[in-house]
Amino acid sequence: MEVTFNGDKAIFKLGEGESSHFHIPNDKKLWETQFMIVCINGQYFIRDMGYVHSSRIKLDKECEVQIQKGSVVDLGKVIHYHFDKVIHQHKPATPSGDNFYILRSEIQPDVDESDYSHLRARPTWVSADENVDNIQNEINIYEDTGKEKYAIGRSMKRDIQIKLKAVSADHCQIAYNK
Repeated sequence: MEVTFNGDKAIFKLGEGESSHFHIPNDKKLWETQFMIVCINGQYFIRDMGYVHSSRIKLDKECEVQIQKGSVVDLGKVIHYHFDKVIHQHKPATPSGDNFYILRSEIQPDVDESDYSHLRARPTWVSADENVDNIQNEINIYEDTGKEKYAIGRSMKRDIQIKLKAVSADHCQIAYNK
């Protein structure tokens, strides 16, 4: 689908309903207006409008996203992990770039200079087609281990193993960089 317009500001609604600017018909997983594409001063933004099924951004091997408190990560479309604890030893200073994205730059990070950085995620949804006994009930990553990268996947060789068939053996990784 190609969206063209003249000017530096625009809003486009996409979804199944007739009120959307761009219709995506006969997809039972879309809301009337599933998401909006907004252009402000030549920059594009996406805003989820779905109530039942959320809009997702798929990352390729070249892209990285800063995990923030409140982030929800969907692994293999079968499990959602909610990052409810993200503590930094120092305030993050890496800006967004071509391959690194900070999705909500207005969020102030939790900083504790007297402790190590810590990340915790808990499952909030598992597909009914999957066995909940095959997942990690909690993912905890502490900076004091000296490790910079944590591999996530179905393989037993991964640091964080999630034994679900829709999760790749070598699915993704979480990296920590001071």
